[in-house]
Amino acid sequence: MMALTWQGIAMIALGVFVGITVGAIPGLTSVMATAILVPFSFFMPPVLGIPFLLGIHKGTLFGGSIPAILVNTPGTAPAAATCMDGFPLAQKGEARSAIQMALYSSTIGDTFSDLVLILAALPLAAVALLFGPTEFFGLLLMGLAIISSVTGASLVKGVLSALIGLQLGMVGTDIISGGERFTFGLHGLAEGIGVVPLLIGLFAVSEVFIQAEKKASVLSSPPDTLHLRGGRKLRIIEVWHSARTIVRSSMIGTFVGAIPGTGAAIATFVSYAAAKRASKKPEEYGHGSYEGVAASEAANSAVAGADLIPTLTFGIPGDPSAAILMGAFIAQGLRPGPSLFQEHAPVMYAIFTLLLIGNPIMLVQGWLLTGMFAKIVTIRQSLLVPGIIVSCLVGAYVYHSNLGDLVLALVAGLFGYGFRKLKFPMAPLVIAFILAPRAEEALQQALIISDGDYSVFITRPIAACFIGLTVLMLVTSIWKRPWAETMRPQTVADSSNSKEEPK
Repeated sequence: MMALTWQGIAMIALGVFVGITVGAIPGLTSVMATAILVPFSFFMPPVLGIPFLLGIHKGTLFGGSIPAILVNTPGTAPAAATCMDGFPLAQKGEARSAIQMALYSSTIGDTFSDLVLILAALPLAAVALLFGPTEFFGLLLMGLAIISSVTGASLVKGVLSALIGLQLGMVGTDIISGGERFTFGLHGLAEGIGVVPLLIGLFAVSEVFIQAEKKASVLSSPPDTLHLRGGRKLRIIEVWHSARTIVRSSMIGTFVGAIPGTGAAIATFVSYAAAKRASKKPEEYGHGSYEGVAASEAANSAVAGADLIPTLTFGIPGDPSAAILMGAFIAQGLRPGPSLFQEHAPVMYAIFTLLLIGNPIMLVQGWLLTGMFAKIVTIRQSLLVPGIIVSCLVGAYVYHSNLGDLVLALVAGLFGYGFRKLKFPMAPLVIAFILAPRAEEALQQALIISDGDYSVFITRPIAACFIGLTVLMLVTSIWKRPWAETMRPQTVADSSNSKEEPK
């Protein structure tokens, strides 16, 4: 009853539309759009605001396939694999059918992961309810280790990024003593650094600075529109021939997405490689294979629901998008973790219902509005950049109607710009920032219960297991390259300028 209202369905539909639109514009990402629009969701009830953001999240993953197919430019990083077969299909005059294959695959993959989320969330949360502060500290520590070790090419940069996030998360009032720390006499920092202005600055404002670096000719000229012509519709038999690939890729995307720190890009290339190995016609991959498009799109959309599994059940966001969504849950009074389903079960299942309803809505919108979304590809970057920076500033201000948040967003934008130029991964910083207060609270509670005895983290089996796995992962990462580097997808520029096989 909470979900099946015209307002709820309208908000998830609006979120999906915004997500597809953002994904169709090269350079804009789900993280940026969600970070900018998070503050506006605070003016709605949770059953309206959260589905709106979730709709953006899922719509962007499909929308990124549109420029990947039409102009060989992935709208989002996970759509990079779609370029390999989508663009050759567009060159053959089959752009319309390629986008429809991406749409069907994305819808099936997203629906599969949503169902897994709904079925797995409550049992996992029930298990987590058995954890005490000691076990939770070990779990959060392991989550930080996973994020810092598998995100980015350098373990050192990943760990440093996580440490900076932990430091930022400790600014403000101490949870136990109530004393201020690291505020440097600034009263605005007494309550800590605002998560929304920080995220807007790190992801959205920094992207504006990156775009501003480009030459004026690049910003003012639209991409080549040669392949915006339609072509034939996709035949049902072609979807049927790719059914096995879609199911396999949906399972791979869900499994990989549920592991914190992996993300849609890794899931996409794992799935694409598996589909090529299992295909009866592997020679067609890279030259216009519908199975190749299905494999990459089903996998990256399957991450949309899967990355919410650790976020909602354990309070450990798997990627930056999940971290922003976690911040939105917290701002709405829904604290992710094992008690979430105990305290807010009706609201959560209303949100899950709308999450499922969003998939047929995406199918209908993608089917009816493909032509309009294709034209969005041609929007000039010089028109987008000013609009984005205005949206960033408005979003930061409406969070608390505080000019200090504007300053924080701009400072965080400069910081994020420097981080990106130095090739530091952003995800460990953001996720560590969000997890820091919870990890510190669990640590202090465990030490209070044990009278300051640190051996409690070793004598309790579950906590000792988590800490042991943390050490093992960090040691292994030192001697072995992380997945993010091993499976780093080639950018379009790399693939066009080099004939070498991807690593």
